[in-house]
Amino acid sequence: MAENQAEKAQNYKAQDEAKIEQQFLEGTKDQNLGVYCDLFSAKSVFEGQDGGVVTALLVKGFEEDLFDAAVVVRRVEGYSAEAFTATNAKEVIASSGTKYLRVMVTKKIRELISQNKKRIAIVCTPCEAKTARKIQQTLKNECQITVIGLFCFEAFNKAKLKEELRTRLGIDLDKVEKTQIRQGKFSAVADGKEYSCKVKDLDRAAEKACSYCDDFTSRFADISVGSVGSKKGYSTVIVRSGVGKNLLKNFNAAKEAVDKEEVVELSKFKMERAKKSSAALNTPK
Repeated sequence: MAENQAEKAQNYKAQDEAKIEQQFLEGTKDQNLGVYCDLFSAKSVFEGQDGGVVTALLVKGFEEDLFDAAVVVRRVEGYSAEAFTATNAKEVIASSGTKYLRVMVTKKIRELISQNKKRIAIVCTPCEAKTARKIQQTLKNECQITVIGLFCFEAFNKAKLKEELRTRLGIDLDKVEKTQIRQGKFSAVADGKEYSCKVKDLDRAAEKACSYCDDFTSRFADISVGSVGSKKGYSTVIVRSGVGKNLLKNFNAAKEAVDKEEVVELSKFKMERAKKSSAALNTPK
């Protein structure tokens, strides 16, 4: 019985995701990376996390009057983070930088629609990229939502991450100036000094729900961005729709090739982890 229910849930999920792909995306479907029409590595003119590509895309959108508002995540007191609505390029730049905490951003879409905002950009992780598409399906053609998805293996619980960094690295998370995950290493800058450890050493601080997610590259976004597959200082960019291609027209950035296999490897790993987690959940005890 449990197996039948699991199979039905999986079939429904596949059909649901296929509808999103058909409605919003264009290109060739890769079994590991999803639907895409272009893949490259880029470094923008902005100083930021891995080439500042997300910041550059949002700034470009505001400068070209493509957006009325953009939903981003900004850091607030300590290492806390919150969803924030940027209405101009200056606010986008002030909110730049990656925060490895789980922040619900899609609820802002409804707020903006109620304020009669018709052209909305949203920067989000894979789970929320799919939610944004589900919201967009209910809106039909009432507004244009541009989804910029981030590569994400897992998010952290702030309290648990704070404890892990205090124990392992002897630093206070709330005083950390910058954090980054790259090539399996978590690094944090505090008081001008860099501290690091293996990402897997922080497993206890990861949000439990992340182990059931099988999407690493934000497969349902218009444009997906992350560091995996690119050299230091560059971002991997996956273009998945006509909306994404339009935003990237005349994009001012240095471009290079991507190590696709590196992206595929981590995508496969996350898919396999999700399968094991789901199987364990559905196994009778």
